This record gives sequence, C-alpha cells and structure tokens, in this order.
Amino acid sequence: MGFDERLFLILNRGAANGPMDAVMPVITNLHQQKWFFAVIAVAAVAGILRHKKRGWVAVIALVVAIGLADSASTRILKPVVGRPRPCHVASGGRFVVPDVRIIAGESCPGSPSFPSNHAANTMAAATVCVWLTRGRKRWAWLLLPAVIGYSRIYLGYHYPSDVLAGWLLGFALALSVVWAARRVLPPSATIVGDAISGSTEPRTSG
Repeated sequence: MGFDERLFLILNRGAANGPMDAVMPVITNLHQQKWFFAVIAVAAVAGILRHKKRGWVAVIALVVAIGLADSASTRILKPVVGRPRPCHVASGGRFVVPDVRIIAGESCPGSPSFPSNHAANTMAAATVCVWLTRGRKRWAWLLLPAVIGYSRIYLGYHYPSDVLAGWLLGFALALSVVWAARRVLPPSATIVGDAISGSTEPRTSG
C-alpha cells in the first residue's frame, strides 16, 4: 500500500465520527443547495450595482476561473488519466481500496478520480476572491477549498493526491484569469475590501 492510500485511510477512516458523517455530505454538496446559489446571486448583483465595472469584472473573473477549472478537470484530465476512485468497485466485487469507508446513504460518484474537480473549482474561486479582497483576512477564502477538499477524502470519493492536483489546477488557471482581469481592473481596486471599508474608489499603491 502506497503513501497516498495510507494517508487516504487515515483521513477517511481514522477521523470518522457521527457529527462529521452528518456535516460532510452537506459541505461537499454546497453547489447543489438552493440557498447557497441564492447567496451567491445576491452577492453578485450587489457587487455589480455597487461597483459597476469592477463588479462586472469580479463576477466574470469568478465565472471564467471556475468554468476553466471544471472543464479542464472533468473534460480533459479525468478521461485521460482514468484513475478509479477509492470507492469504485473493482474486479471481484471489492472496492478499489478494500477498507474505504462510505457513509450510509451516500453513493460513490461514477466519474474518474483524478483530479478532484470540487477541489479545482473551489480553489479557482478562492484564488480570485483572494485577489479581489484587501487585508490579511483575504486568506480566509482558502478555507473553502481546504474544507471541500477534505470532505471528498472523508467521504471516500478521492485520494489526497486527487485533491492536491485539483488545488494546483484551480490555482494555476485562476492565476491566468487574474492576470487577464488585471488588464481591466487594477490590482489595487479590490471589491470585497472596498465593501467592508465603505470606500467606492480604488486605492492606488504608494
């Protein structure tokens, strides 16, 4: 058994407990929650109304970054690599990782394992949000891909290397989007930071 599988079992079985069993399926499927989309939609509209051009650039950058990450993961890398998930059933009717733990009532996704598009998408979004936010608290955005990524391992859907690859993919693609967006929106013209401080004018660097 390699390091990836050993670490997977530690995070999948070793940390298992009742409260996490209840919370992790909800966390990993935030994108399927209507209230989550409602919050995002309200935030997007508020940003556009308040910041006009900067709001539009922010929304477009987020949509493009997530779209690129999802497409690269789902349509390119997953089919090419074709790695089975730990919870996939192998020959003989056994799981690919025999000791994988699946929460009762949850089912293993049918798509390949590498990389995790959940990790890629959330890291892409977090990277753009870090750029759009001012101050040290902007790094809190990274909690989103961290928690979502761990949920994929806890639920038995991905190896740690799948999640790490997803993070790197999402980060790299988001950086390219940020590079393009900076041609339209100066790096000092943040969105979230301005909303918190109440400023509507971009700051200039000294």
